[in-house]
Parts: sequence; structure tokens; C-alpha cells
Amino acid sequence: MPPTVDPTSGIPVMGNNQSNNVVNSTPSPQNISQAQPVQYQQTPQQMHQQNLFNSISSQNHQNQPQMMNTLHGTQMVYPHMQKSKLVMLILAIFLGWAGGHNFYLGFTSKAVAQLLISILSFGLLIPVSSIWALIEGVVLFGNQHAIDSNGIPLKD
Repeated sequence: MPPTVDPTSGIPVMGNNQSNNVVNSTPSPQNISQAQPVQYQQTPQQMHQQNLFNSISSQNHQNQPQMMNTLHGTQMVYPHMQKSKLVMLILAIFLGWAGGHNFYLGFTSKAVAQLLISILSFGLLIPVSSIWALIEGVVLFGNQHAIDSNGIPLKD
């Protein structure tokens, strides 16, 4: 005669007519202590909700400020406060003659100088401003410790 199966756990249960030498290793409801919580398998909907919660909490973590060394000492810096190295390089390539990358980084005096050199020379010195901007953009892009005018490090 085949063993009967417990409907809740799916484990075969020994009957009275079978050997009593085998010890029942599965805990019965009376043997489960109150300190051990019973773990149930999550439904796909619960797993999806948990994944959404984890992704939202990780996105909020990315918006948290970080302590960074700046020109004005150690400050709390939010990610949106950091300027991008890639944007700075693109501005240096295309608008470097007008000081676009320096306006972006907050170095207005350098930017105004580049703009005035280009405009007041009626465009004759645009190549000089362009080469100046290209060199400056490449150097800042390659520098690990590049900062903007507030002393906040540029993000990669």
C-alpha cells in the first residue's frame, strides 16, 4: 500500500501499518515553535511589487547628497549640482570660440574674454579662441580632479 501524502506540505506520511523505525523529520503544526515564523513563497505580484519598491528606493538613494571636498571646504553636494565633463567638452568643441564651456562651468571672466576676443577682432581671432577652448576642454575632460567655479568636482 503506497504512503499517504500530507495535503499541506506534499510530504509522504507513514501509516500505522508501516515501519515505525523512521523518524518523522517534518515538523508538525504542534512541533513548530512560536519563535520561528513560517516562510511562504511570494506570488509573482508580490515579487513585482518588491522589485518596484527596491528600484524606487535605489533611485532615491542616487539623489542623496554626498560629502565632497570643494574649494570652500567639505560640502554636501547633490548630484544635480555637478556639471558634466562630456557637456563641457562638446561646448568647448562647438562654442569654444565664444567661451560656451566657461559660461557652463561658471568661469564668466574667462568666457567674456574669449567672447570679446572673437567679436572685437571681427572674427579674425576666432581661430585663436577656438584653439584655446579646444585645449582647455581636452585638459579638463582628461583631468580626474576637474572642478567648476564653485569648486564642485565634475561628474564623468
